[in-house]
Amino acid sequence: MLDVYKSVYNLEGQAFRLSPDHHFSFGHPTYDDAKSYLKYAINEGEGIVAITGAPGTGKTTLIASLIDELDADKARVGVVTNVQLNSSGLLGMVIDAFSLQIDRSENVSPMNEFVAFLKRQKEQGRRVILIVDEAQGLPVELLEELRLLSNLQHNTRLLLQIFLVGQEPLMDIVRSPGMEQLHQRLIAAAQLKPLDFKQTVDYIEHRLHCVGWKNDPSFTEEALSLIHKFSAGVPRRINLITHRLFLHAGLEEKHKLVGGDALHVIVELHKEGLLTPVARRELSDYVAGIKGMAEN
Repeated sequence: MLDVYKSVYNLEGQAFRLSPDHHFSFGHPTYDDAKSYLKYAINEGEGIVAITGAPGTGKTTLIASLIDELDADKARVGVVTNVQLNSSGLLGMVIDAFSLQIDRSENVSPMNEFVAFLKRQKEQGRRVILIVDEAQGLPVELLEELRLLSNLQHNTRLLLQIFLVGQEPLMDIVRSPGMEQLHQRLIAAAQLKPLDFKQTVDYIEHRLHCVGWKNDPSFTEEALSLIHKFSAGVPRRINLITHRLFLHAGLEEKHKLVGGDALHVIVELHKEGLLTPVARRELSDYVAGIKGMAEN
C-alpha cells in the first residue's frame, strides 16, 4: 500500500503504527507517575510494583521505555509474557527470561542455580528485575509463587524485584482475601488512564513531530474531537483511527483533515467491526443526531 506519510506529507515515518514503539513515548500524568514509581522501586531495590491499565493504554510501551533507559551495567531485566503457565513451569520461564544456561538434569536444582545467579548479580552491583506482563491472567497460586521469589535474600538484602503489569482486574486479585501477603509486599501501584481531549491532541501532535511534521496535514478541532470521542482517549485506538485517517486523506491528497474525513474512517472501522461496543453505540447516537439536525 502507498506510504502516504512519506509520499504525500513528506514525513519521515509512520507516526501511528499499532505495534508498541517506545521511541514515540508520550508523557502524561498517569504515564509519568507510573514510570516514576518504577524508577523509585529500582532505586529502593526491593518490593513489588503493580502497573495496571486498560488494553491499549501504553503499558508495554512504558516497560520498553524503562528498559531502554536502564544502564545494563547496573540492572539485569527479564520479561515473562506468557501467562499460560502452571506452578511447575514458572521457575523455568523465569530462568528463560534471564537467558540463563542451567543444567536441567535431575542432579541440579534450578532454584539453587537461580539463587546463585541472583547472588552473583548482587555482588556485581546489578539489580535483577523480573517483569511479568499480562499478570492479571495468572492464577493466585502463581502470584503466590512470585511473591515467594521476591522474598529471596542474601545478607538481609533482597535479590529480586518484581514488576506486575496487567489490566485493572490485577489489583482486584491482589486485594482479594487470601492475598494479604502479596498486597503487603507492594511498594507502589499505578494505573495508566485514557487521555482527555487536550492530551489526545498533544499525543497526536507529539507522534507527528517525532516524524518531522510541519503542520501538513492540518487538523480541524472537529476532526480531533471525533478521534478523541471514538477512541475514548486510548492511545492504541487513537493510532487506529488516525492511521486510517491518514490513509483516507493521503489517497485523496487532502492537506486539511476535517470532521467529515474523521467520521468517514470511523464509519468504515465500524463496518469492519473494529470499534468497541461503546464506540459503536456512540456512533449510532452521533449519526442519528446529525440526521435530526439536518431534518430540522
